[in-house]
Amino acid sequence: MRNYLKSLRRSAGFTLIELLVVIGILGVLAAALIATIDPFEQIKKANDANKKNVAVEFLNGNIRYYTTHNSMPWGDNASCASTGTLSDVSAVNCLTTLVTDGELKAAFTTATNVLQHVVYFGAANEVTACFLPESKSQQRDPNTKYNSSGQLTTGCAGQSGGTATNCYWCSL
Repeated sequence: MRNYLKSLRRSAGFTLIELLVVIGILGVLAAALIATIDPFEQIKKANDANKKNVAVEFLNGNIRYYTTHNSMPWGDNASCASTGTLSDVSAVNCLTTLVTDGELKAAFTTATNVLQHVVYFGAANEVTACFLPESKSQQRDPNTKYNSSGQLTTGCAGQSGGTATNCYWCSL
């Protein structure tokens, strides 16, 4: 009976080698998971989503304004430019007009780190808002097919056979 209890005590548990092997396997799996997820790409995707939301909301605000006033903000406000980035002084005048009219929320103008990445092009009755995507997935999006002037271009990563990563996503 004593020998049996001694043998039980010796075999009850894992050896140091077994524990190190298991920890090593878990470490390799964790490294593979982190490489698959790519946290920097996830941050870029989130930034692109913010820029896309700002571009679409700016476009929608202008459409609502046009519906009410039968002109775009730059048609009613001389200090409001019809082209530029949303962080430009003249664009801020447009944003202020849209906020005052209730077409955009006041907090829209405080997102300057996002506004500086969105460009817009307006005419008498239309507007386009664009941004240059950071993430690989947004660069490969089929709708990322415009140049920095909001015009269709070729060779973009989202197009058949395209590899260019300097193409813009535009909300028309």
